[in-house]
Amino acid sequence: MEEIELNLTNSTPFCELSREFPDVTLFRWCSSLIDYVEMYGKEDRMKEAYRRLGEVANSIHSQVLNSGLTGSHSESAISCRCTTDNSSIRLAESMNLLWEAPAVYTKGKETLRLISFSQRDLQKFFDAASRNGEVQVVRKKKMLPDSLREVYSISLGDIFQKFSTKQIRYLRDAIAIGLFDSPRKAKVEDLAASIGLSKSTMQEHINKARNKLLQAMEPYITLYLHSLGD
Repeated sequence: MEEIELNLTNSTPFCELSREFPDVTLFRWCSSLIDYVEMYGKEDRMKEAYRRLGEVANSIHSQVLNSGLTGSHSESAISCRCTTDNSSIRLAESMNLLWEAPAVYTKGKETLRLISFSQRDLQKFFDAASRNGEVQVVRKKKMLPDSLREVYSISLGDIFQKFSTKQIRYLRDAIAIGLFDSPRKAKVEDLAASIGLSKSTMQEHINKARNKLLQAMEPYITLYLHSLGD
């Protein structure tokens, strides 16, 4: 069993979008029903990239189910119409390869991490993907069977399902400005003032989010301890 990280340059819709907006980074989670896409970039470019994403969805006969744009960040849920012709992810799955979310698109390249159980299946994927563009191996390593838990054991849904949107956003902002650094680079009142909240209200949001995060992580901490033999 091997883990392989690839850079692909091809004509699939999201890769083409990344080529059109090389200064925007796109993260993609995909199931058989939903494509969830996040984009990050400069605010003036994000508006156009956000609009074009809707056009990309239409081009593959898909539909934007839910979306939002806030400054330099957008998020969109799109009904999945992926096929082996327009998606490297679906192509990999059709050849018995697992893939590690998210796929990342930047400067016209798609970065995809795959887990292969057979060299033959991996070679079939290389051959098929190469017919649609360039395939470059960035990293390749052997994996032990029990190490799969390190890749697939954490569910974002399990972790964040009890959070409110505000709690997730304020926790992310607190981490970004260094509120939890040692020594601290910012204070709670700094974050509160930037959003227009009182210090006590912001502290309550941060405390609740931090407690929920620790509680959600407990099963994964326990699982990791078991893997160490403790």
